[in-house]
Amino acid sequence: MQRRPFFGLLALPVSAAALLAPRVGAQSRAPHEVTISGMQFMPAELQVQSGETVRWTNQEKRTSHSLLFADQPESERLLPGEHWERRFDQAGDYPYVCGPHPDMKGRILVR
Repeated sequence: MQRRPFFGLLALPVSAAALLAPRVGAQSRAPHEVTISGMQFMPAELQVQSGETVRWTNQEKRTSHSLLFADQPESERLLPGEHWERRFDQAGDYPYVCGPHPDMKGRILVR
């Protein structure tokens, strides 16, 4: 009979942790990845949910790139191996180009 209160006390923190776990997981979601290689963005078009982040990684061997969206200033140049991230908080269509190579085009669709 004395063991029941102990197990009851143990169940309370376990229950609280289970309720909080989904919130923590949603906040720490890994960013969506776009690779810059061969003078193109891969994937060229990506669909994400509002509040999610996209990471662009330059995998070129010698060429630097930047990202230019109509709604914000151009990113800094990404040297080979560097990355840049942007969080998308509003639904919409976000086309972008590479600053020094405007023929390189991509699009982020935010739902």
